[in-house]
Amino acid sequence: MMIKRLSPLLAGLFLSVTAAAQSSNDALLYSPNQPFGTARAQALGGAGIGLGGDYSAAHTNPAGIGMFKTGEFLISAGLGLTNNTSNYLGNNILDNKGNKTNFQLPSIGVIFATNKGTGDKAWNNVTFSLGYTRLANYNNKIVVAGNNKVSSFSDTWIDQMWQSDSTGMENNFPLGGSLAFKTDLINRFFHPDGKWDPMTNASPQRPTGGLSSIQQRGIMETRGGLNEFALAVAGNYGNRLYIGGSVNLPNVNYREDFTVMEDDATNNPNNEFGYFDYRQFLRRTGIGIGAKLGVIYKASPRFRLGGAFHTPTYYSLHDSYTADLTANTENLSGTKYAHSDDVTNGYPVEFDYNYVTPLRAMAGVTYFFGDITHVSNTQGFITADYEYVNQSSGKFKMSNYREDEKALNQNISAIYKAVSNIRVGAELKFATLYAARLGFAWYGNPYSSDAYNASVDASRKVYSGGFGYRNKGLYADLAYSYTQGNDRYRLYTSTTTGLTPNAATLDYNRSNVVLTLGLKF
Repeated sequence: MMIKRLSPLLAGLFLSVTAAAQSSNDALLYSPNQPFGTARAQALGGAGIGLGGDYSAAHTNPAGIGMFKTGEFLISAGLGLTNNTSNYLGNNILDNKGNKTNFQLPSIGVIFATNKGTGDKAWNNVTFSLGYTRLANYNNKIVVAGNNKVSSFSDTWIDQMWQSDSTGMENNFPLGGSLAFKTDLINRFFHPDGKWDPMTNASPQRPTGGLSSIQQRGIMETRGGLNEFALAVAGNYGNRLYIGGSVNLPNVNYREDFTVMEDDATNNPNNEFGYFDYRQFLRRTGIGIGAKLGVIYKASPRFRLGGAFHTPTYYSLHDSYTADLTANTENLSGTKYAHSDDVTNGYPVEFDYNYVTPLRAMAGVTYFFGDITHVSNTQGFITADYEYVNQSSGKFKMSNYREDEKALNQNISAIYKAVSNIRVGAELKFATLYAARLGFAWYGNPYSSDAYNASVDASRKVYSGGFGYRNKGLYADLAYSYTQGNDRYRLYTSTTTGLTPNAATLDYNRSNVVLTLGLKF
């Protein structure tokens, strides 16, 4: 069922966009900001635009698969461990750590190559690939806690309900305000001038007083990933020029469990507020379509240049929300429970919309060193990439709600900016069968430096390394990467001046271990 009233949904969407301004890992859902692909690619820090010869090229620079002259099948598996430590309202010690561990399948692919010849002025081979790669890992957990003497999360529901009568308060806000009204956390306050306004019993700002501070705890736990299916084709002209392209179908599978718990910090049993526990559940699914074009040129046996262009990806997305609330208002109504199903006749709050990602442009260079006259000799390479993406150019598309579309896109333009990403990797092959690899990646801060973002540098640094083994038609690659960065997370925002609490600062890190097994045929 589609809930026609958009207000509750927009609250959810703005929550997601707001979260985007606080945690790049959670927010830039359709814009990868960590190396991905096979273990070899991740060990090299994700660099490879000017390298080729790895399946991951189908998702970065499709020209790179043109270097395959034999078929290949590969599969990868890995483990990710994510940690966040927060500082919210002066608390950086108690109940402020979020940890998440998940198993993952980073890539599966197959390559078919046709080797037609070795002429210097001819198309020597055409290569096709089909497979899947996880571009982004959504598994994460953020926990914040602190004492708030200014506002309550429930103040955001008052913002939405200010012009509503009792019927509207009870029925028009199934993801928050209506639940609070049903549990008597929110009721109507009669002013001396004869006007009625909504009032939350949980806020230190409530007109009737009696509450000087509250203890807040927020948890944002996300799961899922952005998985891309790609069909790529590349050609090799004269063993010097490689041109390729791919059609890409990314698939979004995102789960978000958002919890806010507030308790009366005064321990007063007679001020009509004891606690509330609010939970909102989001399930987002969708599919996109885009294309990638690339070229690699061998300027000399030791020197390669590459470039790639990723078109904007057009996503069709579906959101499904439910929420529940348990509130204790002490001697007012005791403890009550309400679920969004009570407001929507058992249906989730749903919304369908579109999103278009920014385009991406990248260039790469690779230099080979050592004795490259034969594959069995000790040799290696150094490769580096530069990538440009204007994060502020992402756009929501809502044909039936132009004003809301405009507001969301203005928010994106204000929050994000254009960034440069740099990736560097090196490999040394020795003893015929073995390879050692190192990599580093720097993903620029995607957030603008306005007052909203408090000039927080949310860039990412990725350190990686790994080993490889190749023996005839079999190979195995192992990689480890460590990602470190800082973020900010705003638990909520209020349209009432002075009620928005300072954002929490986050120390973020993630460890990834990936194993890739391959078979040449």
